[in-house]
Amino acid sequence: MPLVVHGHETQPLEEARALWVTRWDYSSPEDVATIVERAATAHFNIIFFQIRGNADAYYDSRFEPWAQRLSGTLGQDPGWDPLALAVEEAHRRGLELHAYMNVYPAWVGTEPPSPVSPEPMFHQFNRLYGDTWVQWHEDGTPMGLNPSYLWASPGHWAVPKHVLCVAQDIVSRYAVDGLHLDNIRYAGPAYSHDPVSTALFAQEQILNPGLTWGDWQRARVSELVEQMHTQACAVREGLLLSAAVWPVYRDRWPWWTTADGYDGYYQDSLGWLQAGQIDAICPMLYGSTLLLYEDRFESLLRDFVTQAEGQPIYAGINAGYDDFSPIARRIELARAVGAQGQAIFSSRLIEQRGFWEEFRQGPYAQQALVPGRGNGVQSP
Repeated sequence: MPLVVHGHETQPLEEARALWVTRWDYSSPEDVATIVERAATAHFNIIFFQIRGNADAYYDSRFEPWAQRLSGTLGQDPGWDPLALAVEEAHRRGLELHAYMNVYPAWVGTEPPSPVSPEPMFHQFNRLYGDTWVQWHEDGTPMGLNPSYLWASPGHWAVPKHVLCVAQDIVSRYAVDGLHLDNIRYAGPAYSHDPVSTALFAQEQILNPGLTWGDWQRARVSELVEQMHTQACAVREGLLLSAAVWPVYRDRWPWWTTADGYDGYYQDSLGWLQAGQIDAICPMLYGSTLLLYEDRFESLLRDFVTQAEGQPIYAGINAGYDDFSPIARRIELARAVGAQGQAIFSSRLIEQRGFWEEFRQGPYAQQALVPGRGNGVQSP
């Protein structure tokens, strides 16, 4: 609605205020209702609600089993649907609800999933493709089960097909306002030299001798992003596609000591924006060095905003500080450099530190609309 100031109508403030709600942030219907209520009171306007962690489901999926966290048993219906409830609660309070999914992680931990229905991706793909579907190290060994994620290979044709089916299932049956992608990248610079990827790359190099390995890998990830945009989000009019992306697009800073997004993780996040393959990206501007140094946060964010040339950048800000002032300063920096909004990680950290009221009385005191979205959200 327009604001009235001294008898004159002014345009309402437009600024994305997204809140990451991870699958670890809720365990019950009461948790979900409380998170949404507090986010609305604090004047957030988008919730990124995680419903896929490692090829499992926090909703009634046709393709993947119910997550073990919800009931204690993989594949067991917990008796409630977190995504359906989150959509209902968010829309009742005027917030957008975007389904947040990890893309390439296919399992986590050293023990395999139980044989349940729907059949876990781990078992189905091992049965159909052996070990060729997982990411392989450059030393010629496939990634195995480990304490962290087992990553599926973007270069294996069946992987994006499966992920796309999962996404289409979500948007066709739930009134979400968008899809939000995480881990939409390779596991690292040394991956994925799996047999399928290396063979396909060799074939394409015959037709295009100038093609590099990095270009080929980036294209695999970008193709899935484009398919999500044109095929999954096209299921319902007005759906937005966004992604949490690596905090350094291309490394030009002496203080950055690890891999960057473009050459290290084969994630061309700014390229997606420039090609119209995605609606917004959220650089995850945290981690030890960015938590400590505001000037580094500003440098990286300014780099994204400058290269995006007006396309939406939402600054990813961590809420895990002992006091609220570093968060408030980063929000002001994001506004100053021209970002279209912020994404705050996460609801659990805000709750632990009691920062909800700090947002409402501080940088989010004035309510805001999601940029370019008018006054409404998707109809339930």
